[in-house]
Amino acid sequence: MNTYIVTSAPPNPNGDLHLGHLSGPFLGADVLSRHLRQRGHEVRYVGYSDEHSCYVPRRAAEIGSTPHETALLFGNRMEETLSLGSMHHDWFTRPLMTPKHTEIVQSFFTRLWEAGKLKVVELPVFHCPRCERYLYEAEVRGECQFCAAPSDGIYCEACGLAQESGALGAAKCTACWETPELTTLQRIVFPLEEYREQLLAFYAKNGGQWRPRLRAYLDTLFENELPLTPISRQADYGIPVPLDGWEGHILDTWFSGICGYLAGTACLTEAQGQPGLWQEQWSDPDTRIVNFLGFDCSFSHAVLWPALLLAHGDYTLPSQVITNEFYRLEGDKFSTSRGHAIWGGEFLHQVNADALRFHLCLTGPEREQGNFAMKELVNSVETILVDGLQRWAQTVFSLLAEDFGSTVPEHDGLTEPLTISLLELPKAIAVSLSANSFSPQRAAGELAATIDRAVKDLPRLNEARGAAEGSEDGQRAYASRLVTHVETLALVSVLAAPLMPGWAHLIAKHLDIPVDVATRMPSWPELADLLLVPAGRQVKTPLPDVFHKLG
Repeated sequence: MNTYIVTSAPPNPNGDLHLGHLSGPFLGADVLSRHLRQRGHEVRYVGYSDEHSCYVPRRAAEIGSTPHETALLFGNRMEETLSLGSMHHDWFTRPLMTPKHTEIVQSFFTRLWEAGKLKVVELPVFHCPRCERYLYEAEVRGECQFCAAPSDGIYCEACGLAQESGALGAAKCTACWETPELTTLQRIVFPLEEYREQLLAFYAKNGGQWRPRLRAYLDTLFENELPLTPISRQADYGIPVPLDGWEGHILDTWFSGICGYLAGTACLTEAQGQPGLWQEQWSDPDTRIVNFLGFDCSFSHAVLWPALLLAHGDYTLPSQVITNEFYRLEGDKFSTSRGHAIWGGEFLHQVNADALRFHLCLTGPEREQGNFAMKELVNSVETILVDGLQRWAQTVFSLLAEDFGSTVPEHDGLTEPLTISLLELPKAIAVSLSANSFSPQRAAGELAATIDRAVKDLPRLNEARGAAEGSEDGQRAYASRLVTHVETLALVSVLAAPLMPGWAHLIAKHLDIPVDVATRMPSWPELADLLLVPAGRQVKTPLPDVFHKLG
C-alpha cells in the first residue's frame, strides 16, 4: 500500500464552477482518490482557491465589490458546488483566511532566495498610462506570441506556452481597453534553463505514462532554451515579497501555486492531529503525488513547479501529471466571462449528482476536446441509468422480495453470460482507474457495457422464473440465474463507487456489503470467491428510485 497526495488545479474565485471545470481536474481527482482508497492506499486529496490571483480584483471591479469580498463570495460558491457534486477535497484551502498558506509561500521563497536560486533582472513590462498601473496576466489581453490565439498575459490556453514578459501581441489593458506602453521593471526571476537536465531525467523516469499531448508539449518546449520565468510583480494585491527593498512587489501565484498544495496538506494533517506529517510525506520519495489539471496549466505543473521543487531540494516530485482538454458546451468553449456556461451549483440542484458524474466520466475530455450537449445527458440518464441500471436493480430486488422473501436463495452456481462480467470487470476497472492509465471514460464504458449485458439477460431471467413453477430443478435454475444477477449488481456497485458514490452506497446498504474496500481487486481467480452476497443473506427491500428522466 502507498501514500498518495492527489491535487486539483486551483480555480480562480471569479465565478462559480461550470461543467467544464467539473469535468476535468475536480471529478478526475475525486474518482482517483476514491478508487485508491478502495484499494487500501492512504490518500490525501487537497486543493485551494487561487484567491491571490489578479483575476479576483478584475472580477471585483466588474461587480462593484472588493477583492476580498469577491474571493469570499465565489470561493463559497465553488465549495458548495463541489459538495453538491460529491467532489469536495479532504482539504480545500482558502488562502485569504489561512495564514499557513502565506507562511509556506514566503518560507519557500526565502529558502530559494537565500540559497542563491533566484535572480533579479530588468524585464520589459506593459504599463497603462491611463490606468496608471503595470499590467500582468488578467490585466492585459492580446494575441499569443507563439500561436496568435487570444491570450491573457501569461499562459496561452490554446498552446499552453508561457508568454515572455511584454511579448504579448496586440496588447490591450483589460480595464480601459487602451493600448499600453512598454517599459521595463526589475523583477525576481527563476532561471528555469539551469534545471534542463534534471527535468529531462525526471521526465525519463516518470513521463512515459503521461498523456500524449503533454509529452508532445514537453518535447516541443525543450527544443529551445527554457524561458526565464518571472516570479514577482509590482502590484498591491497578493502575497508580499518578504525582502527589504521590495515593498510594493508581490509573489506571482504561478510561482506560489506549488506551495498551495504543500499548505493544503499541512492544514489537513494538522487538523488530523499530526502537524508534522505533511513534511514527512512530501519529503518521502515513496509518496506518490498525482496532479490533475487542464492542459493550459501544463507549464506550471509539469515544468516550473517540478523545477522549483528540485531547486528547493526537500520535496518529492509528482509521479503523474494528468491533463485534460477543453470540454465544450454545445460546440463552443465554456466561458465564465462571456456567460457561456452551465453553472455547477445551479445544475446540481436539478440533476442527480451521480447521473451527472457518470455522464461527465463517459464524455469527459481526457485526450481530446469533449462536448457537453443536454440531449446527450438526457440520453445517458434515460438509456443507461433509468431504463438500464435502475430497471435492472429494481427487477432483481423485486424478484428477491416476491419469490424468496428478500433472502438470497440457495442455488447451484452462477450462470452465463454474466459470469464473464464477474471475472473480467474488476480487472478492467482497476486498469482504467489506476493512476498510470487513468481513464474514467473507459471505466464508465465498461460499466455501461455490463449494465447493458445484464438488462439484455432479464428476459431469460423471467423465462427461468416461469419455468420454475412446479419444478425443483427449475426452481434451482431460476435461483442460480437470479443470484448471478445479485452478484453482478453487487460487483457493479463496488466498482462504480468512485464514479457514482451515492448510488453505490445505497445498493451496498441494501445488500449489506462493504463498498469502500475492494481488497480482492483487480481480479478474483475463482468463481467461488465472487460471492459478495451469500445464500441466506437478508437484503433490504424495496429499493427506492434514484435516477429520474430529465423530461
